[in-house]
Amino acid sequence: MPLINETDLWPRTKRALVPADSPDERTSPDRPSAQDTSRTAQRTPISENTPIPQSTPIPENTAISQSSALHDVLTARRSVRRFREDSVPDTDLAAILSLATSTDRQMWPHGAVQSTPQAWLVSGLTGTSEVRLRRYAPGQDMAGERPAGEFTDHGDCAVLAPLAKRYVPAPVAVLICAEITDSGGANYTQALLRASAFGYNAWLAAVAAGLGGSVHGRSSSEVTRIVRRHTSTPARHLFTLVLGHPAEAPDSGLDRE
Repeated sequence: MPLINETDLWPRTKRALVPADSPDERTSPDRPSAQDTSRTAQRTPISENTPIPQSTPIPENTAISQSSALHDVLTARRSVRRFREDSVPDTDLAAILSLATSTDRQMWPHGAVQSTPQAWLVSGLTGTSEVRLRRYAPGQDMAGERPAGEFTDHGDCAVLAPLAKRYVPAPVAVLICAEITDSGGANYTQALLRASAFGYNAWLAAVAAGLGGSVHGRSSSEVTRIVRRHTSTPARHLFTLVLGHPAEAPDSGLDRE
């Protein structure tokens, strides 16, 4: 879990698991409660130990903090079902997917190339613009730096518009795919594990960046056919992550996952 400082794991987890009727145990004197967002909204600098607030966009080539406090991440990590129509800048998406890619490479240094997660982005599911399909292509790891990546536009893909009903209308849906060589063997199992880990890491990175999202673990043969038809790749859909700016406050009915 790349967003959590390892030294915070046990004490933060203990506080997070204490019953809600013991607020003093859950909230340290210098940290606001889960319902009190006034102080977190005032965070402005992007530093090694400070989560990126929702009002602050991620500057290009700026690494997302890997040491956000566990309590903050657990409190903010909610499954969002309603999003604003605001688009998510490519710089934010690139930073989020770059972190997920870097983490995947650390977790699977000897993983099969065929099971490497692919991120296909679908924009326009909110109905405010045409539905477009793009692929995120990660860069090569550099010493001490996360891989920079770029997006390849595969054009208008209106056939993907029903995804808004299948998942949720959101500015961005990330279709996580992989090229699977054996449908029921070790390569398929590894691809599923990597795709789900990639999706959750990208979700946590988005939360640290002030966005919201929800994950959908079920694969879709229909999405697989569409992606293959429009991109001429053997990719198979395995996992979906939707991202955007939450339309509601954290305590207004959002689901914890």
